[in-house]
Amino acid sequence: MADFYDEMQEFASEMLGEFKQGVVSLSRTVTAPPDPATPWIPGSETTTTYPLDAVVKRVDQRYEDGVLIIQTGDMITFAMQAVLPALADRLIIDGVERAITNLTPIPSAGTTVAWKAWCAA
Repeated sequence: MADFYDEMQEFASEMLGEFKQGVVSLSRTVTAPPDPATPWIPGSETTTTYPLDAVVKRVDQRYEDGVLIIQTGDMITFAMQAVLPALADRLIIDGVERAITNLTPIPSAGTTVAWKAWCAA
């Protein structure tokens, strides 16, 4: 079954690469541990940016359990990367840095094929 999901990962990456919209990347900032000689001075920050094959969709309103939810934001679907995304990461969409408000693997269990992230507008 793992081979099936490996093939699905490749297929998702290929499709999202072909239909990607704009320039989307994942930005991760990591703080190095402080120098033991001066522990009161925080370590330096390093930011790494990972380009994504992604599609962006505006989400304005939807029904959940019969209740109308009005929300303005973007839903970003992107292919699996070498680094696992985290809520602390930021998405850069066409040069604008955005906070991730929700992050979901696809599928929710088993081998991840792609990711969905939501960003408030």
